Amino acid sequence: MTKTGKSFIVLIFSFLSLTNVSAQKYNSFVGVRFGAALPMGEFASHEYGFGGYAVLGTSFGGEAAWFVTPKIGFGVDLSMNTFNFATGYYAEDFYQANSADIYQVNMMSGPYKLRTYMGGAYYKIAFSPKFHSTIKMMGGLFKAKSPDQFYGIKTFIAGNLNWWKTSATSKKFTFLTGVSFEYKLYPQVSLVLQADFTYARAAFTFETSDTESYIDYLKMPVFKLQPGINIHF
Repeated sequence: MTKTGKSFIVLIFSFLSLTNVSAQKYNSFVGVRFGAALPMGEFASHEYGFGGYAVLGTSFGGEAAWFVTPKIGFGVDLSMNTFNFATGYYAEDFYQANSADIYQVNMMSGPYKLRTYMGGAYYKIAFSPKFHSTIKMMGGLFKAKSPDQFYGIKTFIAGNLNWWKTSATSKKFTFLTGVSFEYKLYPQVSLVLQADFTYARAAFTFETSDTESYIDYLKMPVFKLQPGINIHF
């Protein structure tokens, strides 16, 4: 091996050692979370023709951050969220709005699916050696998928009408803000309670034919409360 090659390998190992020491000193972490996701505002509204009819959902996510000082760090946050659709309420509202010609509404619906891919800054506030809070401000991709839905409608004039409304996807760049409270069980293991808020105005494009389509806009504010665990390194 050449002298240059040996020097390069030594440099790599020196960098990795320095990074590891810095991480231990400033308490960087990786973690997982699982908890509740609460749809808010228009997303959760049961107002026919306006609301999204989403109900309380679940959220699963992972997070990692590297602290460059005892208080300031940078990291990423990824999450997968699922919200069921309030089928019964929507079918009843659909019937009420069209009762002049409809006498029965049957409906099946899949869930809303939401994924977030965020990166940003962290600020740590220590209350004691074992207990601290972390505030974060992040930005990134908000990817939402509307439900697949089946409608079975019985009418007085046209008879039985059946159709599928296939799902559509919206991708938006937006923000996420959050705060966590963390208690150290062991030097490298902590319990976490995390609260996050994110928002985007989704634009779902539905095709009605090969040449025609329409866009359904939906404001989707989401509040998440997630217990979790952090592994420090």
